[in-house]
Amino acid sequence: MPRALTRAILLVQFRNVADKIILKGAQFHGKHGVSPEERIVGGRIIVDVEIEYDLTRAGISDTIENTISYADVFKVVRHLVEDTESLLLEALARKICEALFERFPMDAVTINVRKQPPPIRGVVESAGVEIRRTRS
Repeated sequence: MPRALTRAILLVQFRNVADKIILKGAQFHGKHGVSPEERIVGGRIIVDVEIEYDLTRAGISDTIENTISYADVFKVVRHLVEDTESLLLEALARKICEALFERFPMDAVTINVRKQPPPIRGVVESAGVEIRRTRS
């Protein structure tokens, strides 16, 4: 069977897949928070990104042109965490989500943003938010 035909058959077989590109535990120093101290001093912000995107073509071609580069995703996230300010992590997560949808042809994205440690009294490893959005 010709190689192009084999590829076409594979693409048809895997149409409704839930492939993901994952960026987990990306750590930054950001100035996000309700208190003035958080926006002046800043703190550790950790971000996880799960991008839903069909990886069939990338798996067949073995070329970066057929996927979404997690290095490029990291750059977008780093810019928004380190170079912008938000009162709420919800707003930061929304900014990240919107920027990724503008730049990449993904189907859906889940963003988890957390502070480690959070600025609260008590022993808490981290506090944060998670949002999931799909392309309409």
